[in-house]
Amino acid sequence: MTVSWITFSLSSVVIILAGSKLASFGEGLSKASGLRQGWIGLLFLATITSIPEVTTTVTGGVINVPNIAVGNALGSNLFNLAIIGVVDILLFTKGPFLSKVRSYHAVTGGIVVLLSVLVILGIAIKPTPIYRISPISLVIALVYILGLVVVYRIEKGRGEVDGNKEGTMSLARAVSGFVFCAIVIIIAGVFLIHASKTISLEFGFSGPFMGAILVAVVTSLPELATSIGAFRIGAYDMIMGNLLGSNMFNILTIFLADIAFRRGAILSHLGEGGKNQLLVAMVGILLAVITIVAISCRSRRRIFGIGASGILILATYLASVYLISSREVIF
Repeated sequence: MTVSWITFSLSSVVIILAGSKLASFGEGLSKASGLRQGWIGLLFLATITSIPEVTTTVTGGVINVPNIAVGNALGSNLFNLAIIGVVDILLFTKGPFLSKVRSYHAVTGGIVVLLSVLVILGIAIKPTPIYRISPISLVIALVYILGLVVVYRIEKGRGEVDGNKEGTMSLARAVSGFVFCAIVIIIAGVFLIHASKTISLEFGFSGPFMGAILVAVVTSLPELATSIGAFRIGAYDMIMGNLLGSNMFNILTIFLADIAFRRGAILSHLGEGGKNQLLVAMVGILLAVITIVAISCRSRRRIFGIGASGILILATYLASVYLISSREVIF
């Protein structure tokens, strides 16, 4: 095994271990501060579990691998939504998972769709950069901020608190735990992206494949580990807030990568790989729409004890992986 694969594997393990601790810190923060689970997931957990995406996407911009950078952000969104299917399997006969979360998460899903559409526009029309940054990237940052405000107001308007405020974890311990995990994940993420670039060169993987599948899956493992941890304590809204909030934040990282990219607007420098990126973005929109519809309809239909919506999401994700892999031969 080459050094790059060893680095890749060790970085992955570190990210998983750090991510697995976040659910307990999130619950402690919720109880100590009185903040709702959905908001804890959307802002705090989503930000920290997305640190690998931030690190890898921005680093991808710095070291001039735009397809890995953009592909990581978009591909991570696919895997994050596939986690819904994993949670549905864990709930076996007690789901579907999306029928257990509050309906306001559909609004967050709509914001994810809007941000994804902006990425597609940036790739397709290649607008004239403003000081080397695509105006689409600036709009992405604005929509992200406005989206947070909208979701916060919706949550605040609910006028209810999840559970009670009593807990064994102090606010200071919860915050320090978040900070420690963040530092660990940042360091591991830097090693991960450099190892990914080396592996892609050694084995002939293209940037879109490497970013949208391999790196995206690994950098989304904190979301998976955190979701499983939150599942164990029944924090379903925290899971949903984390997954959709991470997807919002992942697309924001494209704006950050655009700032770090030295050759101009990053969405305009994807070359032939841009076709694959468009495919990944469109599949992300499809998965988000399925999620929104399932949350809104509150369907409890199950297939072999597993939520039908979760099965559909997993099947769509696996089909997209196959499609992207098959296109690898073309590009």
